[in-house]
Amino acid sequence: MNKIKVNELSLRIVKKILDHPKKLSIEVSKLENGATIIDMGVHARGGFEAGRLATEICLGGLANAQLAMMTFADITLPAIGVTTSWPAISTLGIQAGYPLLEGEKTKLIASGPARALALKPRKLFDFLDFMDESNIAVIVLQMDYLPSEQVAELIAAECNIESKDLYILVTPGESLAGATQIAGRAIEDVTFTMREVLHYDVRKVKHMFGLAPIAPVCKFVKVEKALSDDLICYCGKVFVALESKKGEDLENLAEELVFESTPIYGKTFYDVLKEANFDFRKVPGFPSIFRPAQVIINDLRTGKMYKAGDVNLDMIKKCLRVIEGGTRI
Repeated sequence: MNKIKVNELSLRIVKKILDHPKKLSIEVSKLENGATIIDMGVHARGGFEAGRLATEICLGGLANAQLAMMTFADITLPAIGVTTSWPAISTLGIQAGYPLLEGEKTKLIASGPARALALKPRKLFDFLDFMDESNIAVIVLQMDYLPSEQVAELIAAECNIESKDLYILVTPGESLAGATQIAGRAIEDVTFTMREVLHYDVRKVKHMFGLAPIAPVCKFVKVEKALSDDLICYCGKVFVALESKKGEDLENLAEELVFESTPIYGKTFYDVLKEANFDFRKVPGFPSIFRPAQVIINDLRTGKMYKAGDVNLDMIKKCLRVIEGGTRI
């Protein structure tokens, strides 16, 4: 089994964050049990750079994230680009949100390298042939409140560490840091669809590059506005370098990986959620609906490339409801 010190790699990034809390507009506190809480958007302002660093931590330090700008006709948006040479492990084994704690009163969806200590779900980690061994744990929680001492103790117990050696980053979706790290999940959308929907062996994927715009944010969750998922699904682009086996239909694979192949294409996520009473679990096709606008596959065995999907400018404008010169586009 591959043993990669993803918690140690991520701790290096955490230390950079702890060295510059004011510069990053984040707030750091300690619980009575010694666990470190890094607030990136609950009470703190956070920002793009905080979100970029959180993205790298979500991927266990096995990827690089860079801030950029993307232009679509006359619209320019902030964006984040993510590259990794450990795509299956960094996205499915670390970045993807899975229940770390689950019970009658507690269900905690977590991302980050702490998952490689808790080994949840175990079947996935056996498939990836991957685990971590560490005395410290780093976890990212996408929620709009700070965790309690009891939650920190439960997480530490799942990771078999002491609470004082636990670092918890909190990135609410309705914050710039949260929106940035969500945009950094475009490559995860691809590997998730490959494994969970198409049953494709993601271990064949050797390198990935994803680029997606960062959604504008506000504190009112149900207000009609562009969601992070809108911008990944109608603007996000992912490049996949994989080693195929002879006879594989990579053209069809690319077509199945883009948002155009889902039953909700052509709708905004606000409208889709409104129809589902703002419950993602009731959305048709959930959870396999999250796919980028465009996918390009480079077959490392043959050198051939396959492209599917494209940016949908009309839907971008509809999702954003851009106001320019006092006139809504």
